Amino acid sequence: MGKKTEAEIALEVYESVKQSSDKQKKLKSSTFWDRFGIEKRTENAVERISRLLNAQQLNLTVKSGAPLGKEKDDDWIVLSLTLLPQDLPNTTPVQVQCPAPEWFQAIQTRGFESEREVETYFMIPLLEKLGYDDGDIFIGCPVDIFKGTQKAVKEADIVIFKDAKRDKKDILLLAEVKNADKGINSDHVGQAKSYARELLPACYIVSNGQQVKVFHFNGMLIPDQCKMDFSRSELHEKWAEFYSYVSKEATSKRKLWMEDRIKSGMAIT
Repeated sequence: MGKKTEAEIALEVYESVKQSSDKQKKLKSSTFWDRFGIEKRTENAVERISRLLNAQQLNLTVKSGAPLGKEKDDDWIVLSLTLLPQDLPNTTPVQVQCPAPEWFQAIQTRGFESEREVETYFMIPLLEKLGYDDGDIFIGCPVDIFKGTQKAVKEADIVIFKDAKRDKKDILLLAEVKNADKGINSDHVGQAKSYARELLPACYIVSNGQQVKVFHFNGMLIPDQCKMDFSRSELHEKWAEFYSYVSKEATSKRKLWMEDRIKSGMAIT
C-alpha cells in the first residue's frame, strides 16, 4: 500500500478525536507535523493542513499560544471536535433562472464524439446557464495531492470559483467529465471525490453528457451524498431542482453556510 495522502491522514486524526471520551486530543508539535510528513512548516503547508482539519470541524490550538506552525517542537497542539457530523441542508432557496425551451432542445439532442466535446458542448453551456461567468471557470485545474513529503499534481477537468480571482478558499463546484460512450462508475465518482477532499467545494458533478450525478461534499465527516442522478433527456424537467443545488447562487450560499458553522462552532443540523 502506498503512502497515505494528507486528506486521508486528516480523516484518521478526526476519527481519533471523535473516539476519545472528551472529543479532544493533544499531540506534541513534532509528532503532529511528522504524522503529516511535513518537514518544513511553511505558510502554505500550515494553511493546507489547517484547511483539511477545519473541513472536518476540528479546532486546532497551540497550548503556548504561539501561532500554529511557529510553535516549538515540544509544544502541544490541541485538537477538539467543534461540530457534530450531521448532514448539511439538501437545498438552498434560490430564484431559479430557466433557459428557453429551444436551448434545452439543442443541448439534449447534441451528439458528443469525445470527452472534450462533452466538456465543451455540454458542461460549459450548463455552467453558463447556472450563472457562472467565464472567469469563474478553470478548465484543467491542477490539484496537488500530498503523500508525506511527496507531491503529485493531478488535473481536475473543471473547477469553478466564486470569481475571477480564483482563490483556492473560494472554490464552489468541481465537475469531472467522461466520454459519452462510457457509463459513470464508482471509479469516476471516486476520482471526483478525491479532488473534492483537496479542494473542499460545496458540491461536485460527474457527467458523461448522457448522465448527470450531483453530490454534496460533506467535509469528509460522513459520506458525500448523491443528491441527483438523471439522464440528459430529463434535464428540462429536472432543471429547477438541479439549479437549486449547483447554480452559482446555491453553491455560494452553501459554501458560506458551511464556513460560518465551522467558524462559530455550531452543530450542523
